[in-house]
Amino acid sequence: MLKRIKRAISNFLEKLAEENEKSFGKGTLDCCRLNRPGNSSKATTGPGGQA
Repeated sequence: MLKRIKRAISNFLEKLAEENEKSFGKGTLDCCRLNRPGNSSKATTGPGGQA
């Protein structure tokens, strides 16, 4: 029974790793690189969309 649970968790982690690789690539995660594509301005907005 424990082997079945371990196998299910391993399968889940493998699928999660594949999806992360598709989304972020194989390199290390860097906050500057992650924010670059959608970050057109340097101003941050607060709650309600106000700067």
